[in-house]
Amino acid sequence: MYCRTITFTLLAPSIWPLIEAVAKTSEEGDYNRFLMRANNNSGVVIETFESSDLATAHLEVLRALQALNEQAMAKIGVSEGNLI
Repeated sequence: MYCRTITFTLLAPSIWPLIEAVAKTSEEGDYNRFLMRANNNSGVVIETFESSDLATAHLEVLRALQALNEQAMAKIGVSEGNLI
């Protein structure tokens, strides 16, 4: 099993509806996504995949959060790896 964790800090809490629209919790069998709100300006998206190949097919959340980072609306950190 493979996992991607995206941590983020938002410039303003008003951006949360966008995050919720893009990264809402979803369970689809071999792909699961969990959105956690840590406080008004930060949170975590945890994605689990059956394999690393499947992870490359599900980049929409990562791309959306990277776009916010490029527009200076959020700071993000990404970690990926096999679950032990």
